[in-house]
Amino acid sequence: MGSYEIFANHAHIFQKQVREDGTMEALLRVMDSCGISRAVAFAPFHKYFDDSCCANPNRWLAKTIHGNSRLYGFGVIDFARDDLADQVHEAKQLGLRGLKLHPAFQKFKIDSDAAFQVYEAAQKEGLPISFHTGIHWHRIRDYNMLLFDEVAYHFPELRFSMEHVGGYSFFLDGVAVMSNNRENVYAGLTSVFDRGKNKYWYLNDQQVKDLLWITGCERSIFGLDFPYNGAEEIAAAIEKVRSLGLTETEEAFIMGENLERFLA
Repeated sequence: MGSYEIFANHAHIFQKQVREDGTMEALLRVMDSCGISRAVAFAPFHKYFDDSCCANPNRWLAKTIHGNSRLYGFGVIDFARDDLADQVHEAKQLGLRGLKLHPAFQKFKIDSDAAFQVYEAAQKEGLPISFHTGIHWHRIRDYNMLLFDEVAYHFPELRFSMEHVGGYSFFLDGVAVMSNNRENVYAGLTSVFDRGKNKYWYLNDQQVKDLLWITGCERSIFGLDFPYNGAEEIAAAIEKVRSLGLTETEEAFIMGENLERFLA
């Protein structure tokens, strides 16, 4: 077991009335079980948010994790509204540390004018973005992996991670985008290790090793995908990283140090 602290990305948290196994308290229990010190918690998308108690998911998240030194909040954006840049600004004012965007689920095109408004505001506010990538049952032309190269080209100071690295179907495109943009584009090693449960985003050991060989261990970030992955799956993913034959320094980059830099 490594002597480094585990600081993980990509934990979704929900209101208790929406998903009881996805609350902040449930996340903290899983973190304790798996030896995870800190994590990034994503606000729920608007479809999964009960607004009877709070105005919007970002305000709810900021209030929920306030004072908890183990959790760092990422906000979401409502693309049905016109005030996209204002939403990004408010996320920053709430103390949130980044944004979670899901082009396929939220049904926006990666290089659309609306999306570019969000990226421009996020770059100005210094907020990194974690994007869901890979197959997700929406028109592929809207979230084609190679469109992330356009994001990196037009917003060179915007840090972003491609969660799942395109998955089984678009892994090589993800590697191409990272290879073409060597500063601010990161790989999210999230739900990529379980061939049975996460077949759409699964990467085999050789693919992960090739990713690290080509792009370097300094640009991959370990993620949880809580509560879609529970303690058993997360513990197995941690052990998978530790079985890749990396040095402890390289593991430490992936398991927390890169995320520190991503948020800086």
